[in-house]
Amino acid sequence: MSCILQADLTLIDGHLERGVVVHVGRDGTITKLSRDQRAGMSLGASALALRPPIDESQPGEFGSPRARRKQRLRNRLLLPGFVNGHSHAFQRLLRGRTEFHPTGQPQGGGGSWQEGLRHVLEALDPDDLEAVSSFAFMEMLRAGFTHVVEFHFLHHDPRGGRYARPAELSMRVLDAAAHAGIGVTLVRAAYQRSGPDAPAAPEQRRFIDRDPEDYQKALEQTVEHVGEVDRRPVQVGLGVYGVRNVDDFFLRALARQAHAGGRVLHAHVARDPMEVDRCLAENGCRPMEHLASKGLLSDRFTAIHATCLGEGEADLLGVAGGAACICPTSERNIGRGLPDLSALNEAGVRLAVGSDSQTRIDPFAEIIRLEYGERLRTGTRSVLTDHAGTVAPKLLEAGAAGGATVTGLPLGRIAEGCQADLVAIDLDDPSLAGVAASQDSEEALLAALVLGGHPRLVTDVWVGGRQVVTDRVMLRWQSALDAYRKVARRVWA
Repeated sequence: MSCILQADLTLIDGHLERGVVVHVGRDGTITKLSRDQRAGMSLGASALALRPPIDESQPGEFGSPRARRKQRLRNRLLLPGFVNGHSHAFQRLLRGRTEFHPTGQPQGGGGSWQEGLRHVLEALDPDDLEAVSSFAFMEMLRAGFTHVVEFHFLHHDPRGGRYARPAELSMRVLDAAAHAGIGVTLVRAAYQRSGPDAPAAPEQRRFIDRDPEDYQKALEQTVEHVGEVDRRPVQVGLGVYGVRNVDDFFLRALARQAHAGGRVLHAHVARDPMEVDRCLAENGCRPMEHLASKGLLSDRFTAIHATCLGEGEADLLGVAGGAACICPTSERNIGRGLPDLSALNEAGVRLAVGSDSQTRIDPFAEIIRLEYGERLRTGTRSVLTDHAGTVAPKLLEAGAAGGATVTGLPLGRIAEGCQADLVAIDLDDPSLAGVAASQDSEEALLAALVLGGHPRLVTDVWVGGRQVVTDRVMLRWQSALDAYRKVARRVWA
């Protein structure tokens, strides 16, 4: 069903505009943007009109109340949906479980994180994975993420045994995304070995594809499972868990597959000094250099984390037209350090953000931490700016259009031909009070949204023009929450 949306303010290519009417076609794309010449209310006004009551007896697709074809969104700001550029949904189970220092271990290690991950990996079965993923994806939607890049490396049973369907767990994650109603790019990550001449640890047996043929068979089955999808974007991409986890023959095979299939290719790159040192020892070069030498860098390649890039590596990525997905909350939680975002920016690398380990699912937290991390690293203010020297448009771009870059899909903009993935923001929220009462109100409003925004601002969410959150309500939320709690109780009992 097509729909027409009009908010008081709409973000168009980094600028707020009044009176924009967004027309969405039956295919879920924006067919036209028109202007309502009558629009002209002051940003400081409080004229929230009564909206039609929700009839919860008439649920729409994905459990949201049935969408109204024409909606006047008063005291709302309409944004393009945020893109979660890097996620491990099952790690939602780790939230709050790894924040201690293991007795007897040296300070600075990842012991508690590794212990928690090992525990979860030994416990999850396919039903659990689907329930946990579905809940995590619904939490993302409520926070304003409309598309997720799920970097999937959990392939087999806890002992490394193969399921009857090689892509069983990949298909469960896709089913979870369908249940939640979120767009998804499932990146099937190749993980061949623990390291050169290093046997896999017990918990790593769930990750391993022995060779490119094993990988390709599961990939093809995953692609077949996607089938026909109405409105909600779903695709399958290729991934590399890390340069030490895949040998040269496997890397070249992945580069050929990505090129032949036109698929996106993502890789964890230079996450920490240890990864860099191991790559230097085995290959005589740094991780980005190694990936470039094997033909993986292109305009469909995304480097995840990129925390410890060396001189010239950002330029390699920029020349190839690639992107970088930074996961600020997760990187701070694990203590990996601050990436050189200025070098990436200067090299022309598009930036995206991701929730990664699900320590927090909050697009606003991720985009502001891009800027704040760079301020801490450089000792200056207002670092990631647009041509006018302001930070808000650049950071909002990283949250939406930059995320679209890592998917290769027409997302992240409110423009004709783009996917109608949209988020409505409550302009009456106290966190935005007083910032829209002067001549520079629009610039101040965007800055306040970026610097102090939070998921509670999100009132409504559309994926492909289909409303999945209405007045902060998701009708499937409670059942998903109950199912998640049941898994969590069993896993942590």
